Amino acid sequence: MRDLTPLCQLARKHETDKGGRHMRYGGGDSDTCHEYTPIYWDLLSTRRDQVRNVLEIGINAGSSLRMWAEFFPKAFICGIDCDPRTLFTADRIRTALADQNNPTSLMEAIKQLGVNRFDLIIDDGSHEEPHQIVSLQTLAPLLAPDGIYVVEDLQIDCHPERVGDRAPAGFAWQAYVTEMGIGKAHCPCNECGGKKPEQLLVIRRKQPGAR
Repeated sequence: MRDLTPLCQLARKHETDKGGRHMRYGGGDSDTCHEYTPIYWDLLSTRRDQVRNVLEIGINAGSSLRMWAEFFPKAFICGIDCDPRTLFTADRIRTALADQNNPTSLMEAIKQLGVNRFDLIIDDGSHEEPHQIVSLQTLAPLLAPDGIYVVEDLQIDCHPERVGDRAPAGFAWQAYVTEMGIGKAHCPCNECGGKKPEQLLVIRRKQPGAR
């Protein structure tokens, strides 16, 4: 069992369910504790001052947007959601209305946000596989060089290829196995009987010449 990272501590502070082993402290997004922040820490801790633009699909209470704003002190944090009640503006955070299953709606939201290149894109939206694929195919081309696109809450965690293999040409994916989370944070499929942990799907743009 890993110790809590500084990003896990921020997840605790802002009460987002992305955090590692923080349980629930009253309020926040849900009674589920995913084990995502230890992996995010490994992926991003050395780039905190270099990340300039972050986009997250799915706003809910805005907890993770606030976490990212504190974690990336120089970044502009964008959020999109299909529920207008979730939209808000705060300091370096801006949000817009969008249907993640509609490419036109997604690109209209990007235009409204005024940013067309992102260092980090996170899909924490509907958690429905067809929607995740549409968003990935539409938004992955907006990644900056060395940027990453992360899909959380895969519908079938033990088969990340179902989404990863649908990435646009020129992108490669890798699945990172998390530790078993709390609440609903586990693979829900009948194949593994809910006994396997979640996976984070991470997509990167291939380097020139790479296969």
